[in-house]
Amino acid sequence: MGVPGFLLGLLREAPNRRRLIRSLALGNQGGDRRVTSADGTSLSVRTSGSGTPLVLVHGILDGIGAFSLIELELAEQYAVWVYDRRGRGGSGDAQDYAFEREVDDLRAVIAETGSTPHVLGHSFGGVVALQAALSGVEMRSLILYEPPLNGKAVTRDHVASIHRTIAEHRLDDAITTVTRELAGVSDDELHVAMQVPPVREHLREGVRTVPRELEAIRACDWGNLPLTDVPVLTIRGARTGSSIYPTNEQAAALAIDTEIEVLPDQDHLAHTFAPSVFAEVVLDYLDRRSRRAA
Repeated sequence: MGVPGFLLGLLREAPNRRRLIRSLALGNQGGDRRVTSADGTSLSVRTSGSGTPLVLVHGILDGIGAFSLIELELAEQYAVWVYDRRGRGGSGDAQDYAFEREVDDLRAVIAETGSTPHVLGHSFGGVVALQAALSGVEMRSLILYEPPLNGKAVTRDHVASIHRTIAEHRLDDAITTVTRELAGVSDDELHVAMQVPPVREHLREGVRTVPRELEAIRACDWGNLPLTDVPVLTIRGARTGSSIYPTNEQAAALAIDTEIEVLPDQDHLAHTFAPSVFAEVVLDYLDRRSRRAA
């Protein structure tokens, strides 16, 4: 699978081709506002649409453009907020890293929305979002797409290998280790991503902060589960086999009110490689939650 074939497939399957073309352009755009976190770190944030806020939190190698192929579709019904997590893109960073600051960042973005939002976290972003919910950040609902909750699957050897390849300026090797050995991203998906220059450079930038985030995953304590006051939808790809992600049994235990959605023929990047399918699942869930709350 190459880039032309991937794009042609998206165009064939897109319910709205004009919106898809706008979405492709959106991936290269940064934030349109700044939000200051508790420690003074400035975060780059972008908003689209209007209505009930929906905050999207990207994963370990991503940035503000991670959800660009679904952002505008979601924004037809919600006020969508996306941001560069600290240390990447247009956001700042602190000299010392602590996972609690990631939670503070999400809390700051949520406060800026001026309302209680729905929250969607992909991969490491799901870990941040879940910890935020456990710490009392108010959410209407929480959608988790393959959050790496099984920290023991990340070994010291994994972290050391990625540290070493980054220090040796072999960033592409570090990316391969993260995607293939830990994230469950297919070789085809990685090949397509690395063939797009802006995406490739973004991955090379993002991989530099991966070791500290893997250490955060290893250290996470989930003893306060299940969530009792936030409904949860967990999403996973049927082809994803990485042990770092929760099993269906683990996913069911995340909250008192939990639903599980399995995406046929998908891996860890369905929001990119099957955006219409992914957006439909998210919108259907949010619609059902809204009707229950009415």
